[in-house]
Amino acid sequence: MRILKFIFSKFFWINLILAIFCLIGTIYYVMYKLDQYTNHSIKIEVPNFIGIQIKDLQDSIDEPIIRYEIRDSVFSDIYPVGMIIQQDPRPHSKNFVNYIKPNRNLYLTIVKKQETFKIIPDLISNVNSKNIGKSKLEMLGFIVELEIKDHKDKDKVLDILFNNKSIKPGKELIKGSTVKLIYGSGDKGKPIELPDFVGMNVLLANLKASEIGLDLEIHYSDSVVNLMDSNKSVVYNQYPDPEKNNKYFVSIGSLVILDASLSVNLDSIYENDTIGLKFN
Repeated sequence: MRILKFIFSKFFWINLILAIFCLIGTIYYVMYKLDQYTNHSIKIEVPNFIGIQIKDLQDSIDEPIIRYEIRDSVFSDIYPVGMIIQQDPRPHSKNFVNYIKPNRNLYLTIVKKQETFKIIPDLISNVNSKNIGKSKLEMLGFIVELEIKDHKDKDKVLDILFNNKSIKPGKELIKGSTVKLIYGSGDKGKPIELPDFVGMNVLLANLKASEIGLDLEIHYSDSVVNLMDSNKSVVYNQYPDPEKNNKYFVSIGSLVILDASLSVNLDSIYENDTIGLKFN
């Protein structure tokens, strides 16, 4: 009886009505805020960015609330670098109705630059001037810097450097790389220090002489019978000799005569143990 009396009391009905109003108000407020948060009833046609250069994309966006993100980049021999070739979600069209909410990301796929490799030509064995060498390298797509070096031959290509390191013919470099072409000054008669070639391998002696601009005349012993033997030979005598002839400087382009052999008695070449072979 006490429960029934409470249900039919004025206090119960007032609190019940207030609770119902609070519940309805809370539901309405939540739904209103949810619509605002999800941009309910607001939709934008998905624009078509396919075929547009990525650098021009910002100018093509009519709606400032559209965002984009580059999701992937691929190589292509058909499309130019930087072109958008795919997007997600797909663009809106008559045959494919598609909408997005404001501030939704569009994910784009663009074409990226494909690295092309080019082979460094032989500009040293095949005697080339700096102008011919520079032209050949630029035709391959390299950026060429020039650097002069004291040498008897004017404008002769002496070396090719990449990242300040000598590179051999046949090496592959990325097209567009910067290489440095070293060429001769042609300063014949300019004094240079005469190296001591004794104890050097013939290949190393030839390389050294070429670098500083000296001509070599090499006489081989009877033990040298073929090219392989000559490359393995060691210099055991030279003229002029900086020590024996007291000639420490010679002119660029001077001739130095070397004697070389496969079997060299080092004790007969050096008079003390403080001097060693000048192998590289």
